[in-house]
Amino acid sequence: MDYRVLFTQRALGDLSEIAGQIAQDDDEAAARFGKALLDHVDLLGRFPRMGNTIRKRSRVRKLVHTPILVYYEIVEERSLVEILHFRHGSRKPPKF
Repeated sequence: MDYRVLFTQRALGDLSEIAGQIAQDDDEAAARFGKALLDHVDLLGRFPRMGNTIRKRSRVRKLVHTPILVYYEIVEERSLVEILHFRHGSRKPPKF
């Protein structure tokens, strides 16, 4: 069974910021990277456990799309993958 992939407002803001940073140098590269990132995230609908858990007993998982880390949570009872946050790998991890 496939899961729905839902983006939080925070994640959409992160995504916009990332694309904007890349677009400052190259609009086409920003579009290519954004598409590749979203295609990778889309796989979570079929394979929600493909990312690793980030802490013991935590429901938050992390998917790597170098250099971006995608933080998400699986909501089993709703067959939902909720994308919480996109973050550059060189930055400190977010607080959940």
